[in-house]
Amino acid sequence: MLKNIFAVQLGWFPVSGNMTSGVEFSWFGAIMDYVWHMILPILTVVILSIGARMRMTRTNMLEVLNSDYIRTARAKGLKESTVIYKHAFRNTMIPLVTSLAGLIPSLFSGAMITEQVFGLTGIGSYALDCMQQGDIPVIMTYNMFLAILSVLGVLLADLMYAVVDPRVKLA
Repeated sequence: MLKNIFAVQLGWFPVSGNMTSGVEFSWFGAIMDYVWHMILPILTVVILSIGARMRMTRTNMLEVLNSDYIRTARAKGLKESTVIYKHAFRNTMIPLVTSLAGLIPSLFSGAMITEQVFGLTGIGSYALDCMQQGDIPVIMTYNMFLAILSVLGVLLADLMYAVVDPRVKLA
């Protein structure tokens, strides 16, 4: 829908491709043209993943705001902004950090669909072409790449726990 509305009907963004073909740009112009071509694909990926994260954050915040330590902080006379940002929001972020660990590999696995829709050349379209051709070594390498991203996502989540959760300290 984004492609149809913003690229086809309104003509604000390019329909497909990584860069405008047949035009020579300076180095800055080439970067800006590439960024211009990436706006709709990035917006698509963000819209698809942000809804679940927003709902999870809202649900967790409502749950945390009913906790005993939040009532205690309010009873101490702390400002509402201090209660929310210093006490509630940090504990709301814990499940969100957990879910973000799996988001990193899903961005790359979802790139197959996004790159096909927007006519981009990238790792997703290359992996899909190799799957259709039965190129087993490339498919195995791509799966290993996704596995490494999964491990790095979990590592990043563990490091972020030390920032978000006041009970966790890095040793």
